[in-house]
Amino acid sequence: MALLLSLLRFVFHLIVVLGLWLLIKPLIERQLQQFGRKVDFRLSAGRSRVGQRVSGLQNRKGLSRHLDDLLYFADRKYEPGISMLRFAMRTVFVFAAVFLSALLTLKELPGQMSFHNPFLEGMAFNEGGPVKGAWRLLLFLAIISASIPYLRMRYNYTQRQVRGSYDLLEVTTIAAKFTHLSADSILSRTGELLSEENVLRTPLRLLGAAFANYSNEHELSAEASRFSAAIGTTFAVEFVSDLLYCEKEGTRHLKSSLLLLNRSMEQQRETILAVKAGSRDAISLGLYGNLVVLVASVGTFMYMLRPSVYFKLQFQTTVGLSFLMVIITGLFVSFLISTILSRPKLDYH
Repeated sequence: MALLLSLLRFVFHLIVVLGLWLLIKPLIERQLQQFGRKVDFRLSAGRSRVGQRVSGLQNRKGLSRHLDDLLYFADRKYEPGISMLRFAMRTVFVFAAVFLSALLTLKELPGQMSFHNPFLEGMAFNEGGPVKGAWRLLLFLAIISASIPYLRMRYNYTQRQVRGSYDLLEVTTIAAKFTHLSADSILSRTGELLSEENVLRTPLRLLGAAFANYSNEHELSAEASRFSAAIGTTFAVEFVSDLLYCEKEGTRHLKSSLLLLNRSMEQQRETILAVKAGSRDAISLGLYGNLVVLVASVGTFMYMLRPSVYFKLQFQTTVGLSFLMVIITGLFVSFLISTILSRPKLDYH
C-alpha cells in the first residue's frame, strides 16, 4: 500500500510539473523559433560562403548533426534549426521533471523500504531518514526517462524510412508527368500532388527549395545526399542522381529515366510481396508466438505457487528480476526482428 501511495505521489508531482511547463511553453516556443531561424540562417550563409570546405566538415557527424538528420525524416513538421532545438528542450524537460518529481516524492516518504526473503518477511517499511545516496537512483531514473524521446524518435525514423522507400514509388510516378519543367518545379509540383499519408512530403519540399536556391554545387549535392540517405535505398540514390543530371544537362532524358526507375520499383515490390506471402506464418509466429508462450507460462506458475508467492519471487528476488529482464529483452529483440521482416525496404536487395 505504501508503494502504491508513493507512485501516486510521483504521478501527481509529474502532473504539477507538466502544468507549469504548459504555462511557460508558449513564451519559450516564440523565442525558440526566433533563435532556431537565426542558427539555420547562419549555417546556410556559412555553407554558401565556404562551399567545399564546409561541405567536407559537415561529413564529420556531431551530435547536433545526428539529431537534425533523424528529425529531418522522423518529424512530420520538420523545420531546419527549430526542430532540433525543440527536441533538445523536450529532452531536458523530461529529465528535469522526472528527477524533481522523484526527489520530492522521496522527501515525503516517512522511512525507507527494504526487501527480505519472500517466503518469510517480504517487503518491509522501516522508519528512519531518507536513503543515503538516493540521488544516484533518481539520476538513473531521470536519464532513462530522458532517453525515451530519443528512442521514440529512432523508432519513428525507422518506420518512416521503410514507408518512404515505398512512397518514393508515388513520387516517381507523379514526377514523370512534369519532366518538361525545371528540377525545382518538378519537385514542387510533385510535393503538392502527393497524398497526405506520404512521408516524403516535407523532405521533398526541402529538396525542391534546395534546387531553387542553392549557391554552389556542393550545397546542392549535400542536400540531395541528405534526401537519399534518409530513405536509404538504391532507388532513392538513382532518383536523386537523375535530378542532379537534369539540373546540369537538361530534362531531355529525365522522363525515360524516371519511367525506367518506376518500372524497376514496381517489379521489386511485386517480388517482396511474393516472398512476404510465403513467410507470413513464420513472421506472425515471431511477433505473437513468444508472447503467448510467456502468458501461458506465467499463468501456470501463478496457479501452482499462488499469485502472492509468485509476485514475491518474481519482483523481490535478484534471480527473479534478472530472468524478467532477460525475458523482456528477448521479447523486444524478437519483436524488432519480426517487424523488420514483416515489411522490408523497397530496395534492390
